[in-house]
Amino acid sequence: MNRAALLSLPLLLAACAQAPSSPLSSPLHAQATGSTTTGSATGAGVTRNYTLYTPAAGAGAARPLMVMLHGCTQSPADFAAGTRMNDLADTQGFLVVYPEQPATANQNKCWNWFDPAHQARGQGEPAAIKAVVDAVKGKVNVDAARVYVAGLSAGAAMSVIMGATYPDVFSGIGVASGLEFKAATSSSAAFTAMNSGGPNPDAQGTAAYAAMGTFKRTVPTIVFHGSSDYTVYPVNGDQVAAQWVQTNDLADDGQDNGSRSTAQVTTRSGTVSGGRAYSVKTFAGGVVEQWSVTGMGHAWSGGSTAGSYTDPKGPDASAELWRFFSAGSGGGGGTTPDTTAPVVSVSPAPGTYVGPLTVTLALNEPGTVYATTDGSDPVSSASRVTLAGGGSVTLAGSGTVRAYAVDTAGNASAPQSYAYTLTAAPDTAVAFSSVGTQDGYVAANTPSATTGGYVVASGGVSVGDNADAPWKGVLSFDTSSLPDGATVTGATLTVRYSLAPNGNPWAGGATLWVDMRSGCLGASCALGTDDFAAAVTAAGVASFAAPAGTAAGTTLSAPLNASGLAAINRAGSTQLRLAFTGGTARSNGLSDYLTLGEGTQVTLNVTYR
Repeated sequence: MNRAALLSLPLLLAACAQAPSSPLSSPLHAQATGSTTTGSATGAGVTRNYTLYTPAAGAGAARPLMVMLHGCTQSPADFAAGTRMNDLADTQGFLVVYPEQPATANQNKCWNWFDPAHQARGQGEPAAIKAVVDAVKGKVNVDAARVYVAGLSAGAAMSVIMGATYPDVFSGIGVASGLEFKAATSSSAAFTAMNSGGPNPDAQGTAAYAAMGTFKRTVPTIVFHGSSDYTVYPVNGDQVAAQWVQTNDLADDGQDNGSRSTAQVTTRSGTVSGGRAYSVKTFAGGVVEQWSVTGMGHAWSGGSTAGSYTDPKGPDASAELWRFFSAGSGGGGGTTPDTTAPVVSVSPAPGTYVGPLTVTLALNEPGTVYATTDGSDPVSSASRVTLAGGGSVTLAGSGTVRAYAVDTAGNASAPQSYAYTLTAAPDTAVAFSSVGTQDGYVAANTPSATTGGYVVASGGVSVGDNADAPWKGVLSFDTSSLPDGATVTGATLTVRYSLAPNGNPWAGGATLWVDMRSGCLGASCALGTDDFAAAVTAAGVASFAAPAGTAAGTTLSAPLNASGLAAINRAGSTQLRLAFTGGTARSNGLSDYLTLGEGTQVTLNVTYR
């Protein structure tokens, strides 16, 4: 069968391509003898008709109610005939109501389980189905603690949504060939989910728990799926079971602590006399039960050929649903308020860490966390931050995070304090050699020139003057390996004489100054005459005084000041320009200069954290 009918496309797809055979008898089923009435109900502006079956047994007493959601292309009468649920109701004394999805809402009469407009409490089809339950309660005496919802295919997917959005109404859910909570939120995603499963069932289980809001509670769940279902593939049955184990793990104590888990499983198997083999997994002490029927397609197991999309050879799903629901107790029963305070958890745990530190505050249920980082009272402090659903705060130094939370029912936790001691991160040191191919010097043609006349890119980096015409050295470093978010804590420039000085550029107390450019001095980082007078990012970032020695190999080192540290480029090149100022060498008519090494003979040593 084409799977499009689970959505809203023209082609038929409600259920199984299984060839029906003669129904197998069940001692629980007989010819229905009760009465059938119809009605309509409206919730959140959405109206749905329904058919109510009232058995003769138990009249006047409060009776359980079974809500049955048909599959695509089906009707209440068709679904009742195929499931034989009315026959079972006669023998067991419960009410059955069949809400009807009209073709005006979906051309194939599918419940719109994949549409976000129909996946939340108080809106869309969930609100309409809840209104049907309320309408039935207004007509007959219903045991509010024993209201159940089950469905086939699209109806099964909607029964999952009803269990998550109205756990105060439904004490258990039955899912026949269905999908997990919010397995899809669009028609295209629905096809993907039907074929290969929805999102991670743990995540969807947590989402279903969040959807419960203030009505969160355990919801027993029974799942039926055929191993040969090629409309909604069997992986979906596995996901429904896993999702509800996760939801019920959270619902039983408000914590994701494995109190209910898929590892808590027992398995049994059997074969219907003259029919199909099956296996049954019981999870977490019986809160979730999963039936896998060997060789069954997209069908209601054990149903009658009087209705569509049934497999009479499978175990009796209707009888097993009632047996499971009758044995368990879960949600439903009305609107018992949530009176439990939320629990705030922090990560990492209080202790000593390298700062700065981000502290995450999480909640075990929907609500809001209020937190301070200055030790003030989070209940009343003007400095508190508001973290809807939880969030994080950052400590720059040692301090105390204080927090409390309020859930959606208004329950507040007591303020808690979390103390953290932060230590400074150790500095990382890195040494950058200069880029020799970009090093050299740029010379003026005359003593009074203010622009460069020519460049020399080999033989070292000369700084000083030629017959009083100034020479300026250029050093280039690739500092892009520094992390973008690093804080530079220090830097030292080290240069070496590659030759003994010519003359004495230090004469008369001259100083060798360093200017810095974050990026390239001139039009490019290649040595150019425009480097001579190019604007710099920071001037005078370091200075050298005359060393004691004059021989080749003499080393000069100087720290960069704060302006120099800030000008180091984390995204590319950092260029330095060296020039003498002051002294008498520039006015003696002689050539006075020193020659520095380049490449590995020059280092910019940087520390950062």
